[in-house]
Amino acid sequence: MLPVDGTVVAPPGVRPEAWVHALPPETHPLALAPASDRGWFGGLSVVAWSPCSIDCERPLSEVTEGLLDCFSTTTPCLGVALLPYCGPASWALYTGGLLRTREGWRTWGSVDALDVPALHSEPAAGLPRAAALVDCPRTDMSNREFRSKVQAVIEAILAGDVYVLNLTRRIVGRPSVSPPVAFASLSTRCGADMGAFWATPDLTIASASPERFMRITGDTVQVCPIKGTRPRGRGAMDRAMITDLRTSEKERAEHVMIVDLVRNDLGRVCRPGSVAVDPLFEVVTTPYCHQMVSSVTGSLNRSASWLDVIKSAFPCGSVTGAPKIAAMRIIGQLERSSRASYTGSLVVAIPGQLDSSILIRTAEYSAGEVMWGTGGGITADSDAADEWLETELKASPFLGDRLPDVALRETCRVVDGQVPLLSRHLARLSAGGCGPSLLACVRERISSVIESRRTSAERLSVTVDSTGDVRAELSATPSSLDVPGGVIIVPVASEIPSLPAGAAKPMQRALWDRAQEDARRLGADQALLVDGGGHIIDGATANLWIRRGARLLTPAAPPAVDGIARGVVFDYARRCGYEAVECVLTLEDLSTADEVFMSNALAGVVPVRGRSGRASSVLGETFQALFASRTSEPIA
Repeated sequence: MLPVDGTVVAPPGVRPEAWVHALPPETHPLALAPASDRGWFGGLSVVAWSPCSIDCERPLSEVTEGLLDCFSTTTPCLGVALLPYCGPASWALYTGGLLRTREGWRTWGSVDALDVPALHSEPAAGLPRAAALVDCPRTDMSNREFRSKVQAVIEAILAGDVYVLNLTRRIVGRPSVSPPVAFASLSTRCGADMGAFWATPDLTIASASPERFMRITGDTVQVCPIKGTRPRGRGAMDRAMITDLRTSEKERAEHVMIVDLVRNDLGRVCRPGSVAVDPLFEVVTTPYCHQMVSSVTGSLNRSASWLDVIKSAFPCGSVTGAPKIAAMRIIGQLERSSRASYTGSLVVAIPGQLDSSILIRTAEYSAGEVMWGTGGGITADSDAADEWLETELKASPFLGDRLPDVALRETCRVVDGQVPLLSRHLARLSAGGCGPSLLACVRERISSVIESRRTSAERLSVTVDSTGDVRAELSATPSSLDVPGGVIIVPVASEIPSLPAGAAKPMQRALWDRAQEDARRLGADQALLVDGGGHIIDGATANLWIRRGARLLTPAAPPAVDGIARGVVFDYARRCGYEAVECVLTLEDLSTADEVFMSNALAGVVPVRGRSGRASSVLGETFQALFASRTSEPIA
C-alpha cells in the first residue's frame, strides 16, 4: 500500500474533485474518488500529478510489465493504464501525491507539502442536477435505430450465434463545463464506487463508473460484473424496483450468463477449484439507479503472467456478451461508431495491490468534444423499448435530470391494471426532456391512479409540465379510432406544427383539436392535416399509414408526432412481412394506395373505411397481443 505517514495538508472533508480542479491539466492529474469502501482499493481516495513518465501509445505487454513493477515494489509509486476497448493503451507512472486518511489528506512519496496546490472553491458540487454536461448532444443511434438493432440481436440469439449481447450507443457534443467540473458533478450525481479522473496528453476522462473490473491482492483475483438495472423511485415505488430487479427472470438469466463467462475467463488463469461466486445477485443502489452485482474470485496460478491474467478477462464479459468473441464480432457489425475508451478499463497498481474499473458512465474529452457511451445487455426476452429507456437512464448523469421545455401529454391504454406500452410512453417523455426523477414521479402518479380504480380497459391521460408537475387521470372515453367499420378521414388545411424535442406530444394541442373539430363538422372521424403544398403532415389524433406493395409509408416525425403505436409499427413491420418507411405523402398518394390505416396508442391499428387489407389486419393482431401482455416494468 501507499504510506500513510506524510504531512497532513488538508482536512479529510475535502473532495478529490477539489484537488483535480486546483491542478493544471498539463500536470496530467489523476484522482481516484470511491464513494464507499466498496470502491478503489477498499475505499482509498488518491490524487497524483506530474508523472515521471507518460505515454499514450503503449502495447498491452509493456503496460502489464509496468503494472507488475509497481505491484511488486516497496517504493511508493502508482502506475496507471487506460486500456481502451480497442487500440493501444495509455500509461503513466507517478511517484508522489496525496491520499485521504482519517486525519486528513496526507502527502505520499516524492511530494511534500510545498508541492501541494492551493485549493479553490469546491467545483460544481452544487451544480443543479438538471444541468447537462454537454451542449448540442447528438447520438449515433436514434431511438428507432437502436430498437431495430435490438431486434437484430434477438435474431442472432435465436439463431444460436450468442446468448446475450451488450449493445451500446454514443452521445457526442461540445462540453458545457470543464472536465474537472463535470467530474465533480458526476461524482455527486452517481455516488460512483469506481469514480476516477485522468488527464493525458490526448484524452481526459471523467468517470463515474460503478463497476470494478479486476482487483488483485496477493494471489487472489476478483472481478465484479454488473448486469441488470432499474431506475430509482420514491418510497414504495423504489422498493418495488428493487424487488422487480431481484426477481426478474430475464435479469437473473442475463446476469448468470455473464457471471459464468467471467468464471470461465478466470478459470484459465486460476488454480482448479478456486473460482467461486459470493455474493451472487446483490443489488447495489446508487443515487439514480439500482444495479445487480456479483463478485467472482479465484486464486491465481503461479505460472500465469500478468499479461495472461488481464487478457483472460479483458474486455469484461459484462460489456460484451457471451460467447465473448462472437459477441464482439456482432457488436462490430451493429454499433455505429467506435467505442474508443468506453467499456475499456482504467487499471491502477500500487505496492501490493492492483485495482481497475470498467469505463462506463464515463465522459471522454478529446479534440474539443465530449463523448458518453450508454447501453445494456440484450437477451432473447428483451423488449426494445425497455432497452432504449435503460440507455436513457444511464445517460442521465451526463445529460442532466431534466425538465421539459413545454408541457407534454401521454395518452395510454390500460388493461387489467397495467400499461402494456408504458416503456414506450416513458421513452417519449424522456426524448421530450423529462429526466429520471420526473419519470419516477410519472410512474408514481400512474401507480396511484390505477390502484385507486381498476377496470378491464381504460384511457389514462398523463400530463407533465415544465415545472415538474405531473397529473394522471383515468376515463372511459374511447379512442378516436374506435369506429365500427373503420374510420372516415378528411383532409384539413393546416399550418406546420412546432413540436417539442424528440417529436414528443405537447399538452397544448389547439392546432390538432381545431382540425379534428373541422373533420367532425364534415362528418368524418379523423382529420388529416395538410400543408399549403398538398403534403400530408399527420393525423389529428393518430398517425397515417398507406401501403404500397410491401412498403408501409408514413409522414416524417417531425412535423408528425412520433406516435407510440407508430413506433410499434416500425418495430414489428418486418416480422409481419413489410417494410416501414418515412416519406413525403400527398393526397394523390392516399388515393392510389393499396391500403390505408391509422395508428394510435389506445386503439393500435385501425383501417380507414373501405381501404382495409392484410397489413392492418396482421398489425392489428400484433397490437392485441401487446395489449394482452403485462408490462415488463413494475407500476407499483
